[in-house]
Amino acid sequence: MAYIIRNNDGSVITTLAEGQVDSVSTSLDLIGKNVNNYGEYFNNDLIKLLTNFASIGTSPPNSPQIGQLWYNKTSKKLTVFNGVGFVSAYGTHVAGTQPITTSTGDMWYDTVNGQLNIWDGFRFNLVAPAVSKIYGTTGITLPVTTILSAGTNIPQNVSVINSYGSPTAFITTSAFVMSTASSVTYLGATSATQVVSGLTVFNDLEVKGDFYVRGNIKTPNKTLSTVYNITDFGNTQDPVATTSTINTYINNANNAIRFDLKKVFPVETISTLSQVAYALNSEVRVLCNYNTTTSVRRFRLEELIPGSPNWEPLNLYYNTWTTVYNNIVI
Repeated sequence: MAYIIRNNDGSVITTLAEGQVDSVSTSLDLIGKNVNNYGEYFNNDLIKLLTNFASIGTSPPNSPQIGQLWYNKTSKKLTVFNGVGFVSAYGTHVAGTQPITTSTGDMWYDTVNGQLNIWDGFRFNLVAPAVSKIYGTTGITLPVTTILSAGTNIPQNVSVINSYGSPTAFITTSAFVMSTASSVTYLGATSATQVVSGLTVFNDLEVKGDFYVRGNIKTPNKTLSTVYNITDFGNTQDPVATTSTINTYINNANNAIRFDLKKVFPVETISTLSQVAYALNSEVRVLCNYNTTTSVRRFRLEELIPGSPNWEPLNLYYNTWTTVYNNIVI
């Protein structure tokens, strides 16, 4: 007499003829009537059930049934067969696409973006990290490789500020000199680098608002006042008395000229160049500096005033410091 083996939903898995052992339809050995040594098959099935078919990751149970458990000895995780494959039995779905069916509290690790999500009953909410791994490490992290101090090679406690996979700054609680090897890794520098206690920025720092130092505001000087000075950068040589365009240059002679522009915008007047008269329309170029900006400015003699020639600028300079590139002599 044959045995009809059914699944939990009533569907027929297989029909066992008398004396037959079926090791194909399921992960167990199904035993037919009057099988010799049936006890061996029966006990082997019990061991499989007892260990949840434990095997290495490359050898999952054959012909698994929906809901069947399998302990993956490679990943050391208990999994369950969902009709497509074995997934974690701990409630976390690991895949590049989100699960189709979920329950409130289910977690999904997105393998494409490297992010953990949790289902709130309506949608998956991101847990962490905030930025997808496809954009590279972003935010504050610990260094990938230990940062060492120069000479002593002592590991330093440093947090790294990253942007799109590139380190941009360090946060530290103590100052130290970073070793050459660590400087190459993080800055591309082939020499040891000084790191301050606090924030060390690798590139430029631009402040759009006010900047405070020890509680005192440091506001960038963005405009020229109505009365201001532009002094020469070093001393300059007197121009030659000619109408041709010439360049003045730095000179340490006693007869060197000081330039003092004090007139209200937009016309500046240059003070006495010399006690001698120059031809009208003579031009000079003056090397000047304002704050940390250096430029060459061009002036023309437009009025012969005894003892004080009147030199007028050939360009109008705006109340924001602007370098006029076509007048710069390289």
